Amino acid sequence: MDFLYTKPYVPGVIDDTPVDLESWFIDDSRERMEERLRSISLNDLIIELINIFNDGEPNYQVLLGLLGEKVVKEVRGEKTVYSLGGILRSEDDIKRVEIEIDDEGLNIKKMNIFINQAALLLQKEITNLRVDIHTQKTSDYLSISIKDKMITLFSM
Repeated sequence: MDFLYTKPYVPGVIDDTPVDLESWFIDDSRERMEERLRSISLNDLIIELINIFNDGEPNYQVLLGLLGEKVVKEVRGEKTVYSLGGILRSEDDIKRVEIEIDDEGLNIKKMNIFINQAALLLQKEITNLRVDIHTQKTSDYLSISIKDKMITLFSM
């Protein structure tokens, strides 16, 4: 899963990080993770995202690519937000994903997931995890804080 924690690609800057070309042909961990994230239940996806954020600083470009296609960059005042419109999930339970990033370090600050149903029932499973998280729930959203990151699920 090292691929998930690489530094984001910056347009106009040459990336001279050494790459083991054999790993491109042998290591299929990216494809396996992509397949997994696109086919597991919404509850399991959220738990997987919590574990990803708990393990380190994921690359927002890679993370969005695991969930779908059609990434659009938007600047909303002081915020830079990347939206993923083409979600590739077998359950068709997610309509939109937005990731707000820190412009300097290109780190994820906040992830918003807009879901179809009122699937905000997963708070019990989340609070049973052994990681240091905090949750806040209303009838419209479930907010999960992990370290300095925030995942918010909005019911549509």
